[in-house]
Amino acid sequence: MAERLVQKVPAPALPTPKEGPVKQYLDDLNNILRLFFNLVANAVNSVFGEQGGRFIEAPNAKFFSTVDQTASVVDTAYALQFENTYLGEAISITGTPKTRITPLYSGVYNFELSVELTSSNANSKELSFWVRRSGVDIANTGRMHVVAGSGGVDDFEYSFTMDLTAGQYIELMWATDDTGITIDYQAAASPRPAVPSTLLTVVFVSVLPETLPTP
Repeated sequence: MAERLVQKVPAPALPTPKEGPVKQYLDDLNNILRLFFNLVANAVNSVFGEQGGRFIEAPNAKFFSTVDQTASVVDTAYALQFENTYLGEAISITGTPKTRITPLYSGVYNFELSVELTSSNANSKELSFWVRRSGVDIANTGRMHVVAGSGGVDDFEYSFTMDLTAGQYIELMWATDDTGITIDYQAAASPRPAVPSTLLTVVFVSVLPETLPTP
């Protein structure tokens, strides 16, 4: 078992009042304080005990799209859309259309992206994906993906962490060298449920470091 960095908190041993005119008052006070400290100790020890993470609430979100997304012009940046919210705890999706992932609190966040792709011609298509923060492309976040074959279906996945201060937002950008590619929504077809064209989960990882990284 890993070493605990935070020690469990024992309830304090309150003194027993000695006989005297204020004994009843001190007895009552000690009983109230003992009950309070027991509640505090139990709460703290639950969090730092076995599987204590289940008691912690952290910002998290899941967004997805049920519309097809296309590029009308090659080699042009477009922001992925996520017009539906499944989970949204202190993280929202904003903008028109909804492309901006906006956390309520500063922190380091983990992003997990999945994109469904369908090709409509036989050309080999090169797609680019990258991260844009508050309107500025983040260096070294680019990913490339190639799709070939007419009617081919493919899936692109991208996982990354990013530091954000309150008020900043993330957009996930894409571009293609061939307009014969669709970020494709697939309606439900027995036995499977529907397949979103884009799916994104976001989870708070930690507070910001004292010195923010330079991309």
